[in-house]
Amino acid sequence: MAICTPLNSSTYSSIIPQQNHHDAAVSFARRACWRATSSHRPRRGFTVITCASSDAGTVVIGLAADSGCGKSTFMRRLTSVFGGAAEPPKGGNPDSNTLISDTTTVICLDDYHSLDRTGRKEKGVTALDPKANDFDLMYDQVKALKSGVAVEKPIYNHVTGLLDPAEVIKPPKILVIEGLHPMFDERVRKLLDFSIYLDISNEVKFAWKIQRDMAERGHSLESIKASIEARKPDFDAYIGITYH
Repeated sequence: MAICTPLNSSTYSSIIPQQNHHDAAVSFARRACWRATSSHRPRRGFTVITCASSDAGTVVIGLAADSGCGKSTFMRRLTSVFGGAAEPPKGGNPDSNTLISDTTTVICLDDYHSLDRTGRKEKGVTALDPKANDFDLMYDQVKALKSGVAVEKPIYNHVTGLLDPAEVIKPPKILVIEGLHPMFDERVRKLLDFSIYLDISNEVKFAWKIQRDMAERGHSLESIKASIEARKPDFDAYIGITYH
């Protein structure tokens, strides 16, 4: 598996000053893939991209980052590069996290939470804790889609914090799985043809998270700040350690 040489955020900002950081990230990712090297240790503020060829069937891309790092926005931009605008499934759950374009389906791995928001509070765990996620189902369904088999994927509702009824996902040409843990489970990691980790500074990440959770999910500033503080130890234990 090759690791493409990364550029830092200041570099791609200087290259494409007229674009915001989310738009620039797409051009950055494309430029970074032009120069491959056999090994590279990730550093703070860098986007790390690794890739491997796919023999046949659906190509699977894994995008990992902490909450509030712009994963969903990054993927919307990237899917437009692959072809077509990414939109929620037509006629489905309006709170679905899935995005579908002409060539690409983007799945949010929050849908594989095994505990809803209340359940996590009762058990004293955050969404970053592996115990709050169903990796067996994640593996089975990503493997099925990569093999050309449709699945009934669960939906985690970010507004209500509940687990909604499943939705049918058909195998696309390109499958993107984005979330906290696309590379955590070894079985899932081996299914990836291309992997990306967005390493955003805490200041930017927290500002984005507060803006998003208040505007899109109706959370209060106090609850968001409490969530950020509660997540820090688990991020270091289960997410950051995987990529640094």
